[in-house]
Amino acid sequence: MRHTPFIAAAAATLLSACASGGPAPGEAPADNPFRYDVPAPPTATYQLADTMTTIMTMPQGEMDMAISSATTIELTFAADSGGVRATGTVADHSSTMASTMMGNIEMGGDGVTGSLEFVIGPLGEVEMISTPEVPGDGVMPATPISFDPRALLPRFPGRPLEPGDTWADTVTVSADVGGLDLPVPVTGTSETKTVYTYALVGDTLVDRRTLQKITVSGVMTERPSLEQGGEPVGSDMINTVEGYVLWDAERGLVAVADLVRTIDGSVDMMGASMSMTGGGVLKLRLVN
Repeated sequence: MRHTPFIAAAAATLLSACASGGPAPGEAPADNPFRYDVPAPPTATYQLADTMTTIMTMPQGEMDMAISSATTIELTFAADSGGVRATGTVADHSSTMASTMMGNIEMGGDGVTGSLEFVIGPLGEVEMISTPEVPGDGVMPATPISFDPRALLPRFPGRPLEPGDTWADTVTVSADVGGLDLPVPVTGTSETKTVYTYALVGDTLVDRRTLQKITVSGVMTERPSLEQGGEPVGSDMINTVEGYVLWDAERGLVAVADLVRTIDGSVDMMGASMSMTGGGVLKLRLVN
């Protein structure tokens, strides 16, 4: 749901106008195909396509915003005391925003700054270390790229799985908001909690390779503690995700992720209110 803070910030501009965490790694039997380990070879290249269209209703009127991005990221894996350490560089990135009220904006013209680094435990617990960002341009704030392993890489239950088995997990992410680039900065903290439900469908053949299809559904709620100009910022947001991943048990990597997301809620700040609804598609492909 990486676009949510971006969209909220854009709307806040019109109204006035680093995540971390993760439990200790769990244990998984070494012969369990549903676990994370250093893959062979210890490298991977992913392509990510992300789209999100949002409609916001504000005192100034209604605004539609369509954001799309395409990213190629190259990852290298190594053993770590917490499981597997992944480091990545963005090989290619493009992103655009189209809006009836704000016009069309090519974002990230100065490139992407920073690198991707995270540690993933055997069962999929993720500790984020760093995330690349698309720089802001004075109108739009800097935004992280859409490759979020906590949303893209499934968690596993640490037991043998058969087709039809289901399991659930909860991912909680806390972040400090240090002051969005607005006329009156927004500061504070934000916590999101996503409850995921997974189901193993079973074998599927893709390009003569047997992959395991796992359906995913999740509901994310946000609990921000923010203020702007000494006044509290109210937020009531519920986001959902539905889709599937294809797990390559031989390589120990996600080969495909297709996720459909929705956002629905409202934000109150500086005596004004906006509501927002929207949806989009996130597609991840392992290409090497």
